[in-house]
Amino acid sequence: MKTKVNDSVNALLDMSPEPIPRFVLLKEFKGITSNDSEYHNLYEQVCNHRYIKTYEATQNERGFWKPFHGYTEAVIRKLLSFGLDKEHICLKRVADYLVKVLNNEEEWNQYEKQDHPLWYSKMFVPLVSAAMLSLIDKDDPVLQNQRQQWIHIAKVSFADGTYDRNKNIEAINDCFGFYTKRPIAPFNYYSLLLLTPDDNCSYIDAVTDKALVDHFMNEAEGLGYVYNNKPSDMIPITAQNRDSRDFWHWIRALSIISQFHSWSAYREKYYDYIISQANEDGLWEFPKKFDFILSNAWRGKNKVIDSSVYVIRMLKGLRAF
Repeated sequence: MKTKVNDSVNALLDMSPEPIPRFVLLKEFKGITSNDSEYHNLYEQVCNHRYIKTYEATQNERGFWKPFHGYTEAVIRKLLSFGLDKEHICLKRVADYLVKVLNNEEEWNQYEKQDHPLWYSKMFVPLVSAAMLSLIDKDDPVLQNQRQQWIHIAKVSFADGTYDRNKNIEAINDCFGFYTKRPIAPFNYYSLLLLTPDDNCSYIDAVTDKALVDHFMNEAEGLGYVYNNKPSDMIPITAQNRDSRDFWHWIRALSIISQFHSWSAYREKYYDYIISQANEDGLWEFPKKFDFILSNAWRGKNKVIDSSVYVIRMLKGLRAF
């Protein structure tokens, strides 16, 4: 598989990609670093790209883009997908804003009515804010409180090796001091981001990790805000009677759960299938424009380049945001 990924990356570089996809390919798959002159030249082009300049110009003085829930989250993911680091002005300003939200010094200015008045403000807003901050800087110390709460919720919810909704509700009450008829599950998109292990740390124990991954793959009906179907079902890149965007949404869902250690039991089967969906050149092309285009326009070779970068990120073990 490593050879396949390397061959695909080389093929994409031979297609003379535009600055953003070229920078991503060299940085994420060829290992160029800030010590290389090409890195600096390309990063400067990326930072001056009209995509990024538009986000710089529209970021408000508080550090986000209205509305926060929905739009700012999408902007953070896009900026990261372009290869920007956390020191870029846009990411630095929104990270500062998120720290203030988590310290109760800022707010979203949004509210959604739920079955308990504290559901949104006390549980959902901090969780989403922490998850988004973890994408930018997973080591920020302000994340510790939220992470500990969701570690507890995950461990209790899967205490018997399978997901228990009632225990999920009890664990939420343990952490937030109220009962809800609509618990946020530990295999929710945001809690998965927050609990994603890294090279130095696994936040949940091995038993919980396995139970969570198995439930996500085989029992969950989808991943809210990401994918609406069972992740275990393999999706062809083009299929009749299905939304043509299903394949890339599915890849995104798998890229998120694949960060957990127990994904190793599924890796080979799903990677082999995803590779089988490549074209005769060993690359991928999504049928329709998707949310993470890197090139200036969705046409011609750019469709293959941007689609393939997205798939290769997943195959390489990177999160596809």
